[in-house]
Amino acid sequence: MSKAFYPKLAWQNIRKNSQTYASYMITCILTVAMFYIMSALTVAPEMDQFYGGSQLKIFLVYGQWIIGIFAFIFLFYTHSFIVKRRKKEFGLYNILGMEKKHIAIVMLYETVYCALISLVIGIGLGLALYKAAQLLLLKLVHIPVQMGFYMSGSTIKNTLVLFGIIFLLTFLNTLRQLHLSSPIELLRGGQIGEKEPKARILLVLLGGICLGGGYYISITATSPLEAIGLFFVAVIMVIVGTYCLFTSITIAVLKMLRKNKKYYYNPKHFTFVSGMLYRMKQNAVGLANICILSTMVLVMLSTSIMLYVSMADLIRTRYPRNMMIEIFQVPHENVPEIETYIDHVIDENHLQPMNLQRFSQTSLMTRRDGNQFYFDADDSFYISGQSAVVVLMTLEDYNDITGESKNLENPQDVLLYSTHTPLPEDTLKLGDQITLNIVDHIKDFNIADTNMVYSVDYYYVIVKDIDALNQITDMAPQNEQYGASSEYCYYFDLDMDEDAQKEVYDDLNRMLLTEPAADSPITQSGHIDSSEASRESFYALYGGLLFIGIFLGSLFLMATVLIIYYKQLTEGYEDQARFEIMQNVGMSKREVKKAIHSQVLSVFYLPLGLACVHTAFAFPIVSRLLAMLNMTNTTLFIIGLAGTIVVFAIFYTIIYGMTAKVYLKIVSAKK
Repeated sequence: MSKAFYPKLAWQNIRKNSQTYASYMITCILTVAMFYIMSALTVAPEMDQFYGGSQLKIFLVYGQWIIGIFAFIFLFYTHSFIVKRRKKEFGLYNILGMEKKHIAIVMLYETVYCALISLVIGIGLGLALYKAAQLLLLKLVHIPVQMGFYMSGSTIKNTLVLFGIIFLLTFLNTLRQLHLSSPIELLRGGQIGEKEPKARILLVLLGGICLGGGYYISITATSPLEAIGLFFVAVIMVIVGTYCLFTSITIAVLKMLRKNKKYYYNPKHFTFVSGMLYRMKQNAVGLANICILSTMVLVMLSTSIMLYVSMADLIRTRYPRNMMIEIFQVPHENVPEIETYIDHVIDENHLQPMNLQRFSQTSLMTRRDGNQFYFDADDSFYISGQSAVVVLMTLEDYNDITGESKNLENPQDVLLYSTHTPLPEDTLKLGDQITLNIVDHIKDFNIADTNMVYSVDYYYVIVKDIDALNQITDMAPQNEQYGASSEYCYYFDLDMDEDAQKEVYDDLNRMLLTEPAADSPITQSGHIDSSEASRESFYALYGGLLFIGIFLGSLFLMATVLIIYYKQLTEGYEDQARFEIMQNVGMSKREVKKAIHSQVLSVFYLPLGLACVHTAFAFPIVSRLLAMLNMTNTTLFIIGLAGTIVVFAIFYTIIYGMTAKVYLKIVSAKK
């Protein structure tokens, strides 16, 4: 036999099966290109030349790993469709006298051809699109565009190694299936249907428990740090529940429809119900995959887009004033002198502060149980959501901030403001010895404090005077981590452009902290925050998240489309004989078309509907995670999420129309 026979036959096989191979190779090419682009961005020298670049590179590395893992799973999954479609062809080769080792050689050449085409074109496409991706990223993070071409040899090497391993494993998996199947099984491989599955009650219960547990976690996880730890647990439970319910509940529903004689013995319903029922194991996995990928696309795109769109609100939430000067551990008797000195520095720089707020506050980390606040808090309580921060402030500072003239008669009398969880009781107990009487529960406290952005509970306790405050702090533990922490705050806005505010920030930082004058009373450590000085880091963070959201969202969207396409392609060939028989016994082409649309439409929108339910239940825990990223505008997030669902549903409908045509063309063709 000629040595050129096997490579020639392999190439002919690819051309003959171009309908299935073309979509598979396009998927491989796009995945290779996306992996190369993301990997190249992680090592691009431009990422180290701007503020926040190191943080951005961390996100890009995570994105690189996600694409790599996803490529391994998805390409392996899509290749299984090709193998199943070609089993009859392999069996025919075997019957005609070709040994399995010869078929393996042909498959080896086919794999090599696919790998070479995918890697060469994919890396070439990655090189061509890399600059466009980099320009988009730099545009999103507000960094000046740098011209030039960059090619990473190490990235090309890593891409070749990863996808070389993936193609090798797909080839070995094909050999495994070839080795374990007899010629007769291969000939019937594409036509063997599933046995009628049973609606197992255990799977129904497991699915219900997993989905209910995942939804419950999302609704009840009140602490952001607790939400981080439980988020992935909830995701895994929902994924398991989705697979169980598609495998069990759908079977039960189909059997109920079959028992309904009036519904079942209808030309457009009969083929749909019977065909779906006997293939439900296979369909359940595909439908569950579509549902999960759709949920990921909806959540990822909506959150990343909304974070970027609401950038101005996020910065203002994080920095309620343009300039925020904080001096730590300031004794109360030193506050007037420090305040006078900062006023002098402000005047010396010819600044005109607006919305000025000056106050002192003392923070206590506590463990809350009802109206009892204990001083034994540690990291475990903070993570679990049991911790609460008590912020002590004098009535004088409170009246100065609010412009009110409230009075407190006794040292035990206080005013209370709660940032998140209200305290319904009229007493507040600190430790085992201090009981405070809450004279008034403040509904609104317009204090320019960054504590407002944190999702941990903060309780502002307004005491009568400094003596009452000291009496409380003397009872608190004196360790550095969980003891009383006092600070003097000097916050104000400036009516200046961005560059001018950055210069002011540098000057104040130098004059107050890094290079203070000899007569400066500030001997304690301090910190100065500026909204404009931090704007670049915000754009690096949220622009990077948006870029990765778009990138991974596109990848998952491509996977969704491909799974739907392969599902319709495979089922079209499996249903071809059935519909031909139905036409031979009297079913018209019009009735065939109605039956097809009934089947495709019913199955097609089931994953989308459940994905919307998943997204709705994910909203509470996702919104708490977004609060840690300074996004507290829940209304805006709801609008963005609803808009993303509408756009995705429109795109989903377009895909439905395209795949329905493919399915119709296959089942209507004469064999």
